[in-house]
Amino acid sequence: MSRPGRLAAHPRFETGRPVTTSIPYLLAYAFTVTTQRADRELRRHGLTIRQLGLLAQLREEPELTTSELARQLGVSRQSLHEMINGLEQTAYLRREPGASGRTRRLVLTPRAERLLTRLSGPLLQLEDELVAGMSQAEIQTLRRSLQRFLAHVTDDEAWLSDG
Repeated sequence: MSRPGRLAAHPRFETGRPVTTSIPYLLAYAFTVTTQRADRELRRHGLTIRQLGLLAQLREEPELTTSELARQLGVSRQSLHEMINGLEQTAYLRREPGASGRTRRLVLTPRAERLLTRLSGPLLQLEDELVAGMSQAEIQTLRRSLQRFLAHVTDDEAWLSDG
């Protein structure tokens, strides 16, 4: 049995190169560890990291449709609707009439705006904990590499505009 927080036995793939841990596996494992830690921090606010991502995305692009939101967040429309319902119940989000009388748009409540501002400190602290032991140069390289990776795989250069 592996110690908590330690990488358990993991797959290795041979491709004619020296055997290394695959990038998809590393990213998936990093996602799991980061999500677990973030969800623990956010639980006291009645949020998950996915829900926080939805709120942050709406703050950046308030006119997104639910289909666009689901696509950007990488969740099914059903999962997105469950997230939206939960955020409505906690008064972080409300639905208002859209541009046409037949559509609805999602709007952050003042409570959500305050929460997003208040959470910036704890999330920066979590980031510091996650990268503890890395030099500033390594942290900047990681951040830039992930931004370049996301710009490439999403075909969205907006990822490159953030420091």
